[in-house]
Amino acid sequence: MVQLGFLKNVPVFIGLPEEKLKKIQEIITEEQYAASEIIIKDGDHGETMYILLDGEVSISKKLTLLPSDDEHDVKDKVLIKLSARHYAIFGEMALFEEKSERSATVGALTHCKVGTINRADFLQLVEKDSELGAITFKNIAIILSERLKKANKDIVKLTTALSLALG
Repeated sequence: MVQLGFLKNVPVFIGLPEEKLKKIQEIITEEQYAASEIIIKDGDHGETMYILLDGEVSISKKLTLLPSDDEHDVKDKVLIKLSARHYAIFGEMALFEEKSERSATVGALTHCKVGTINRADFLQLVEKDSELGAITFKNIAIILSERLKKANKDIVKLTTALSLALG
C-alpha cells in the first residue's frame, strides 16, 4: 500500500488532509515494470493515471507525423526523464475523458513500481467527496497549465529555429 507520507507530496494531492489521502490510498493499485518495458504507448487509449513510486521513466514522442507500417522507420525523441524522488505522475489526462488517447510513450528506464488510479474509481470518489475533487482537479489544472506553457515556449523555439534555417 502506498504510504500516506509519499502521497501528500504528490503534486495532484497537495493540500489534501490525511482523511482524504486515505480515500485516495484505497483506490490505488500497484504495478511493477522491468527496465526497458513500455508502461504507456503513444496513441493507445487508457483510463489510468500513474504515480511513479520507485524508479525512473522516460517520456518520448515519435518524430514523425506520417503513418508508417515499418516501426523501424519511426524514431522516438525523449522529451523528459522522471524520477520517483520527484513524486512524478503521468497519464493524468485519462482522468478527464473516457478512453483517452495517450499523447506520448512512457518507458521504464529502471525497474519501476507505480501506483495506478483508474478513472472510474477516481470519479466515483470525487462524486462522493466534492472537496477532494475540487482540490485534486485544481492541482491537475495547475500541472497541465505549467506543461502547456512549457510546450508553447518549446514551439516558439522550434518555429524560430526552423525560420532561421529556412530563412
